[in-house]
Amino acid sequence: MGISGRADLPWTAVAVGEARLRGAEPGPYEEDGDEWRRRQEALDVEAWEARRRGRTVRLWCAELLVRTTARDVEDATFRLVTLAHPYHRTGHARRLCSVAGPVRWSPPGSVDAAVDGRLHGGPHPSSGPEYETLVGGLPCGPDVPRRDAERAQSADHAAALELAGRGVRRTLPQTSMPGPCWQVWQRVSFLAGPGDAPARAAELAATIVDTRGAPAAAVTRIEPQDGRRDPGEGRLVHPACDAGPRVIDALWDDFDAVEAGLGDPGEPVALASVCLAAAREVRAEFGLVSGRPVPAGGRVRCAVAGHAEGDAPGTDR
Repeated sequence: MGISGRADLPWTAVAVGEARLRGAEPGPYEEDGDEWRRRQEALDVEAWEARRRGRTVRLWCAELLVRTTARDVEDATFRLVTLAHPYHRTGHARRLCSVAGPVRWSPPGSVDAAVDGRLHGGPHPSSGPEYETLVGGLPCGPDVPRRDAERAQSADHAAALELAGRGVRRTLPQTSMPGPCWQVWQRVSFLAGPGDAPARAAELAATIVDTRGAPAAAVTRIEPQDGRRDPGEGRLVHPACDAGPRVIDALWDDFDAVEAGLGDPGEPVALASVCLAAAREVRAEFGLVSGRPVPAGGRVRCAVAGHAEGDAPGTDR
């Protein structure tokens, strides 16, 4: 099938045709800047179609809810925005994610995971909307500089991602919560073939893990992004026109990686590969690959429920 929009949804296919017509001919009431805008939209649509190569693919946006306990809003922002973000098949695609929050959240009534402000060491459904969880490990002591504390939290999160990639979970000892619970809503964009959107959204959410290596995000909404109708002219606007060249490349790089990857969306082997790569990415981003020790105040001693070769339960991670 040619690069013509015929393998796309009817709405999007019409938007492709309209963008091409607008790019070729000026409108009857064109103002300053309109010529550049319509030509840029045509270029964006052509770039989209060139990457699509006739494949039936749809743009989606998933909303993820993520929570953690944290000392204050600054600590919560580091845990929920800097650390607890989704990973695409190509890694951390910053252009494909946006965050609202953090804001304080209080569990309604009693919660099995929290009793008298203490965290149970056993498993609990951290991805559920009624439960608190912990991202980035236990807090450092009050005398530890924030930079060292954040580096320690990054090391803990990298270890949690690696555990998730290996299918391993660790449990925390009973200890006081580091503070109140905070939450963010993350919007993540991705491309998916027919029927694959729920699995892709679930896979992206599963790359957000708590300190145990368990999923820490819940998918609250999945919506197609098929473009929009211009409020002034009434014409159909292709989603590529709002995305721009860099987002277009990021979306299609990720989708191409899915097609060429180790497994279909949501398959355990694919998720494991993404989590292990994410652990390496976090260590590289925060300079944790040079062998420099993590400050002792930031180390979290955990009992590992099942461990990889060479790891012993109860070791520092």
